[in-house]
Amino acid sequence: MSKEKAFAPKNYVVGKYAVGTSCFSIVDIGRKEVLGDGEGDRKISVLMYYPAAKEDVEGRKRAAIFSDAKKTAIMKAYHIRKVSDEMNYADYYENVPVAQGTKFPLIMFSMGYNSYVESNTYLLCALASSGYIVASVGHAYEAVENDYEDGSYDLYDKKINKRMYNGKWKKAHKNLLKKGFPRNEDEYVAALTEFEAFQNEYTPYIMNRVKEWEADILKALGEVKIRYGEHLDLSRGVGASGHSLGGCLAYFLCRYNDEFSCGINMDGGLFGNYPEKIMEKPFCQISCKENVNVETRPLVQTKADTYLVIFEDMKHMGFTDAKFYIPIKMLSGKLDSEEMFRHLMYCHIRFFDQYLKGKDVTFKGMTSDKVHYKKIN
Repeated sequence: MSKEKAFAPKNYVVGKYAVGTSCFSIVDIGRKEVLGDGEGDRKISVLMYYPAAKEDVEGRKRAAIFSDAKKTAIMKAYHIRKVSDEMNYADYYENVPVAQGTKFPLIMFSMGYNSYVESNTYLLCALASSGYIVASVGHAYEAVENDYEDGSYDLYDKKINKRMYNGKWKKAHKNLLKKGFPRNEDEYVAALTEFEAFQNEYTPYIMNRVKEWEADILKALGEVKIRYGEHLDLSRGVGASGHSLGGCLAYFLCRYNDEFSCGINMDGGLFGNYPEKIMEKPFCQISCKENVNVETRPLVQTKADTYLVIFEDMKHMGFTDAKFYIPIKMLSGKLDSEEMFRHLMYCHIRFFDQYLKGKDVTFKGMTSDKVHYKKIN
């Protein structure tokens, strides 16, 4: 473990609002759990980030990001010796009122596999401070740890590791990634064809989990509407974002669910079954350069505004808050953390301002030698 000091982004509450947070959990009655001990119905955890009036947070203590159980699980999973106060407290406040006087668009966010519901707290605070209500959904036994309202929690089901991949997948995956960077539509299609063959042979388990995660999101969405309905502006639909398999899920939701109107995928391979249907909703694909070959699906079969944002000198985990407290470059990449975060915030706020709020703005990108923006359609 590196001895570099953990830190938070310098500025992530960038909008005019303070940020409130609350959590709740759901039992999806009648949907049998197949992971963990395989007992009972599927449980789902939801962590909310929302705009709050600044006067309503004055004098309050900032909220802890991690529960004790989650701190222990994350320390073990990421080989961290200690979760410092700087790592464990963010500039958001528990159970303060939602800001009054206006309604806010909703974004559903999903973590990556073996990650955690707070994985992108800084980014989701940026969105909430900019006038969005965000629901981050935890997937039982597929997260490092999930907390529930009754005080219980579950841990990642390690038996999943034996189910995720078949055969000699590592060599096939390595060959996929070293094919060379695709640069035009024909190469996007060729890369997608190779990825389809890869997932069909080596990852049928992951393919099937996409539909289960969709069920988690839709159940959570229904509950968010009940609990926060008076504060929601759904006139332009619901936005979706996520990291890794959560980003794949954002694409799947936009492609096949009428309630979702636009979305962002942060470096997620596009696993799952996709019957021939043209994407008709704006979408942004964010990728680290080495993974683009397994993430070209959003760049084909689309009639809508589609964007590709490529980060050089980045690794997969670098698109989460781990970039700030796991300074191991082989895991999070060499790109400066603050530069990464500025672009990640820009992509989310500018994209959703344009397509979810209907603002007269354009998603053009920011100038950088390390982050490249391209409009595909």
